[in-house]
Amino acid sequence: MCITDLGIKQKGIITHIDTNHPQVQRLMIMGLVEGAVVEHISTAGTSHEIKIMGCVIAFSKEQAQHFSVEPV
Repeated sequence: MCITDLGIKQKGIITHIDTNHPQVQRLMIMGLVEGAVVEHISTAGTSHEIKIMGCVIAFSKEQAQHFSVEPV
């Protein structure tokens, strides 16, 4: 399951990251690393917002599919 598969306001723990995509490394610098807890905040068109460590980050579903999560 990827981050965008979480329901709105649902939390998950990042369990696996596909690091072969260049944009993934930028998101990892922002805190999206294995073991981090994320919350799916909202969806607007093709953009998804998540909350991680008190910050809100927006990204596309294509980018989100590189992050596997387990619901909390």
